[in-house]
Amino acid sequence: MPRRGRLLILILLVVGGGAAARVGGGQHYSGSHSSSSHSSSSSRGSSGGSWGGSHSGSYSGNYGGYSGGGSASDLGWALFFVSHPLFTLALIIVAYVLWRAFVRSFGSLASTQRVLEQADARPIQAVSARDVTAWVDALQRRDPRFDLVGFLDQAKALFLRVQAAWSAGALSPVRADLSDATFRRLNVQLALLRLQGVRNVTADVAVLGLEAVGLEQTSAFDTLHVRVRAQARDLDVPAAMPPQEAQSRVSRVAAEPFVEVWSFVRRPGVQTKQRGPNETGRCPNCGAPFDGGAAGNCTYCGAIVNSGSYDWVLAEITQQSEAGAAPGNVPGLEALRATDPALSLEVLEDRASLVFWTWVDAQSRTRPGALAKVATAPFVSELQADVEALRARGRSRAFLQCAVGSVDVQAFDLGPDTTHAAVEIRWSARMGVVASGSAPGGLPVIPQRWVFTLERKAGVRTDADRGMATARCGNCGAPLTDSLEPTCEHCGAALNDGGHDWVLAQAEPYEIWAARPRAVATAAARAPAQDAVLDMRERQRMLFLMAAMARADGQVDDKELRMLKLCAERWGVPFEAVEQALRADPAVFERMVPPPGPGGETFLRSLVQMALVDGKVDRQERRMLEATAARLGLTERLPELLSRFGLG
Repeated sequence: MPRRGRLLILILLVVGGGAAARVGGGQHYSGSHSSSSHSSSSSRGSSGGSWGGSHSGSYSGNYGGYSGGGSASDLGWALFFVSHPLFTLALIIVAYVLWRAFVRSFGSLASTQRVLEQADARPIQAVSARDVTAWVDALQRRDPRFDLVGFLDQAKALFLRVQAAWSAGALSPVRADLSDATFRRLNVQLALLRLQGVRNVTADVAVLGLEAVGLEQTSAFDTLHVRVRAQARDLDVPAAMPPQEAQSRVSRVAAEPFVEVWSFVRRPGVQTKQRGPNETGRCPNCGAPFDGGAAGNCTYCGAIVNSGSYDWVLAEITQQSEAGAAPGNVPGLEALRATDPALSLEVLEDRASLVFWTWVDAQSRTRPGALAKVATAPFVSELQADVEALRARGRSRAFLQCAVGSVDVQAFDLGPDTTHAAVEIRWSARMGVVASGSAPGGLPVIPQRWVFTLERKAGVRTDADRGMATARCGNCGAPLTDSLEPTCEHCGAALNDGGHDWVLAQAEPYEIWAARPRAVATAAARAPAQDAVLDMRERQRMLFLMAAMARADGQVDDKELRMLKLCAERWGVPFEAVEQALRADPAVFERMVPPPGPGGETFLRSLVQMALVDGKVDRQERRMLEATAARLGLTERLPELLSRFGLG
């Protein structure tokens, strides 16, 4: 062993043998082993800081004649340290600092952190010129006049117009360019701000770059994905603040860069129209002025302007952290298309997004009836019961700064009478259960991963003519109103029974959905890959779920708190947000906790993958897995899960 290594061990032995202090609280160092036992995986006890502690016997080596028997030399060392207390204290501090540096640089904690830091620092995947050329060629085969540069110019102009409309709090100027779900999303977000008595003001919005990053072509739609790199100043100000003062305040805020992926859809075969720079605000079919009416119909030719049948429509805004390849194989999709050829994932995802934002709005305004036209009667009744239970306590749910990361169809389940579609929605919000009528105060940002189960009656077919106009009566095509009636005001058709369009039947966290019989096979087949658990937001979500489980019995003991802190440190998640969540009303977590038994296996599998990001599971990670498995009633299943990844 190198001389410096022997010196460090001698320091630790001497300090460990004193009666005043022990490094990390460990017991007397007294085992008989070689220097190789000082590896990062075996040198730390349950607290992460004790040396030895479980070894017995006597230590005998050539370190100044030290042995376990208490010689005269021992007494001399002891007297020396007792008579020099300041030196002894300094030595203890130096030893502790050296030990912490060693653990942080070479221990399993450091190896996990390095893997996650590398994942967080991964550059955005570049798109090759060959790919872009292939996409342009594919579009030009259907539309010879398509020009990518011209398209990106229009996308940039729309981006700036959407930002301006958002800042003004009025989306009518961009109504024709947005799908129904995107329009609803932005309107609900503006409404949530108004509920807080604030509005969001932006300034100095600049587009730093746009590039095509993907093309999907189906019989229903061409979907072109565009990565937008931009920066802007933005600030929430009181709603009543004069515009001039609001602009003055926002101008003093630092500009922040951001990256989003905007997805544009258009029906195959639609031809590019030559549009001048001042031709916005017109019907894409007949060119007549369009005033941005909520109905989305041209008053001259009757065309549904945002259907995608006449021009590109913005169907989705995805955060870069969630952007990725579309699911390659959706179980049940081909079987359903055999009876419904016009079925489009783009349209279904737009419908699911529309339903999601209606769901958020209904809870924020304690108005479950707002879902009456897009959800089943049992679902609305269940939500009404939740709202009433909270109201009896003088409480309500708050959703602030709500944002959607992605919307993806997971699977179809074709039954004899009903067809179900499972749609995964990744979202986040500053959310909590707060006193009704009061300011929400500080709420934690909680990442969420939910599955919305939509249903419709077997045999119902997609109306291809409506395209991306998903907020319409499935029977007559009239725009949906804000009334609380489950019927169409124009034709009287029932809208909540799935007889004409997809309606919401269930909304639940991913792990709870995965426990349902019809979802088990899908969840297992689509289990999160290693890249999924490396994502920062997924790590945050997993930590919040662990916090929810710890809080489920009404209190969090010291052992559970230490485990949460350890995971936060390992996974690079700020613990302050977890502490904030633990102080929140327990009702926040009621719908988040994975159920005991098989229902929690999906979550436990994700934790195993998280522990394995550095290729091994150390003692502390194993304790974390064992404690979580015990809470989920899966203690007997944990060894099998570990064995799947080559661990015993």
